[in-house]
Amino acid sequence: MVENLTFVYAEHGTRKGPRALSVDLFLPDTKGPFPLLIWMHSGDFRNGSRDHPDHSLIAAEFASHGYAMAAIDYRLARPQAALTPSVAASCEGLIAEAVASGEEMHKTFYGPRPLGVVEDCCAFLNHIHGRRAEFHLSGRYLLGGSSAGAISALNTLYLPSRIGLSRPGISTVFAFSGGFPYTPSLSETGARIFATHNPGDVKMPISSMRRFAETTRDICMLVECDVLVHGDLTLDPQEPLSAAVARCVTFDQAKHPLRMDI
Repeated sequence: MVENLTFVYAEHGTRKGPRALSVDLFLPDTKGPFPLLIWMHSGDFRNGSRDHPDHSLIAAEFASHGYAMAAIDYRLARPQAALTPSVAASCEGLIAEAVASGEEMHKTFYGPRPLGVVEDCCAFLNHIHGRRAEFHLSGRYLLGGSSAGAISALNTLYLPSRIGLSRPGISTVFAFSGGFPYTPSLSETGARIFATHNPGDVKMPISSMRRFAETTRDICMLVECDVLVHGDLTLDPQEPLSAAVARCVTFDQAKHPLRMDI
């Protein structure tokens, strides 16, 4: 069983005024403290929602391994996020980096919209870190997501110090069908990254993820699978979700994650 709590974690600006941002926090019904996986939903930074029915299924599987999970709201394209000055000032340089690296993903995925998500996720991390004792959290944080959510997870790992934001430390990132366009921003974080991608993915070219895996100084395992459905946690449509989550947990907890058999 999983306990689900919903509350507002921040109120951030948009071009049409402030927007309240909420979180669904899923807690195992066992004794903590629990590591916390922050999950960013997909939707091309235009749509999607924290309350997608798949999120409760993913949370239940992670809870069976002793992990809490938070599915968070973040600001989308309409109305557009009103970025803080330090983040807005970084946008032009980051776009130039993506272009110079030969990034093939659509420019929507490396313009101002993704940076608003980093603001929102950092705000949640800081909020929940201050309340970790209340929710029996260990203070160890993981990030995860698929497609745009995977981009957001990697952005939140690498960009905050570059764009004037702060957050607690991150131990592990799960990136499904994602990418990272700002290669010069890849300072070492000490986190582990587990990523999956279909080489033939037409929505999110694998070139971004391959370049990331080749250039990051953090531990990174990229699994390529030509039957993987875009954004799925599973490597094969016939694979149960439980197996995909168990693989993530094994990677997170392994002493030598790059020696895993997939």
